[in-house]
Amino acid sequence: MIADYFWKIIFTAVVITGFIYWKAWRDGTKEYEGHVAAIAELLDHTDDAKPFNDDEAASKIYKSIYLLRKIEDHKGEKFSIDQVFEEAQEDSNNTKIVNNLLKDAFRENYKKAKEYGVLDDENAMSSLMDGTSTTIISGPWSGEELALGYYISPDIEDSISLHLANRLLLPQSVKLAMQFADVTNDVKERADRLQRAEILDTEAFDIIKHHYDTLRELSTRNN
Repeated sequence: MIADYFWKIIFTAVVITGFIYWKAWRDGTKEYEGHVAAIAELLDHTDDAKPFNDDEAASKIYKSIYLLRKIEDHKGEKFSIDQVFEEAQEDSNNTKIVNNLLKDAFRENYKKAKEYGVLDDENAMSSLMDGTSTTIISGPWSGEELALGYYISPDIEDSISLHLANRLLLPQSVKLAMQFADVTNDVKERADRLQRAEILDTEAFDIIKHHYDTLRELSTRNN
């Protein structure tokens, strides 16, 4: 009789423990799926959903960086931005080529966010969750405000200034210094990718390419 009660207790304990672990796994999976869906919504660049001003563009990026960090907390060593964006594609209204550009931009921005120490600071993460800027925590720009610059400056082409694939996390001082950036090879190549994704129109790309070719020719003459 005592043995029967003992095994019943053991069985009940095993069932309860299993249920607790299963519930934790289920809740974690639901949270992960919710974060991925939220990223897909934030990065939506269809006409009705794309950012309408710089503040909204910045807010979407900061919130997405926060969500990526929460996903990494859940996934641990299995975390992959490629996988996140692949799964987000299922909920996305963007074309795959646009999402690939966004993925590349966010891979770089997430790397920068880590370098700046904002992903391991509670106050900084709280600001990102709210979609607002924060202070850089570590590195040579520690104490400086985190800002959003551009791969292609609006001074070069302003039609893509609000596209999240064209935005880059930077210290505020670096952003200010880059306002007068010229058309480099990196800018031309970025413009080419944006044009092929139909984010940048052909005429604008041709102007950027012509500007780059002209600067290159002048540089060759001077040398």
